[in-house]
Amino acid sequence: MNILALRAHNSELFFDGITEGAIDYSYIRGVLPVGGGQPNPMITSFTGGPYLPVNNKLSTNRNTWTYGSAGNYPRPFLSFSQKLTNANYSYLGAYARLISYHLGSLSKCINDECELKQDGTDKSIWGRVGVIQSGYGIGQLGFFAQPWYLANDGTYDAAFWAERYTLEIPDKPTWWDQCTKLTTTVIFFNDVYRETCVIEVAFQNLQFDDKQYYKGEPLHSIQDGTLGLLPQLVGLASAIGWI
Repeated sequence: MNILALRAHNSELFFDGITEGAIDYSYIRGVLPVGGGQPNPMITSFTGGPYLPVNNKLSTNRNTWTYGSAGNYPRPFLSFSQKLTNANYSYLGAYARLISYHLGSLSKCINDECELKQDGTDKSIWGRVGVIQSGYGIGQLGFFAQPWYLANDGTYDAAFWAERYTLEIPDKPTWWDQCTKLTTTVIFFNDVYRETCVIEVAFQNLQFDDKQYYKGEPLHSIQDGTLGLLPQLVGLASAIGWI
């Protein structure tokens, strides 16, 4: 398959290939590097690491978002190289996932099967929110492809440091799953058409011991044992109207 020809003539199908893992992120125009894995423990300590997740809460007002290594957005576990990437790309901010991109009248799908697949609802491309620096959409928010979720953090990854320090340090996929998200529309920077796309953005990293995380009533406040709890659950379901 000529991937460059596919990218040029049917970008929707091309990005579906990225979503399905059939096409590597390296084929995306302007894809951003993530940064290598954590160096050995001695170098990590010398450079101020390890860099544990930062539990900032992203504002719901897009106009107040900030960017770069000190931005006001939550961040996963990072290696020194990944933290340096954030500093070098000072216009990059919140971690995100593209979930919908459809060109509408500009679509170049060429058959019915393609049309059915390209409804713009099933993309999953990892990247970041940032401010477009040049060209169409300059100064506006854009989605920049960056496969941070798929990064190989090497031997000295989150699990290594979690064991060393007896801490709960999630890897990047676990961190993303823990985060609450908001959905917004921005320009898709990496496609030549730069149409708008719908993305999920990491809003806040809620963990089970956070006070915002509702755990429910403690079971010991009801009764010990399944047989003691069952009648109360049945009564509750009856009162609600489930049975």
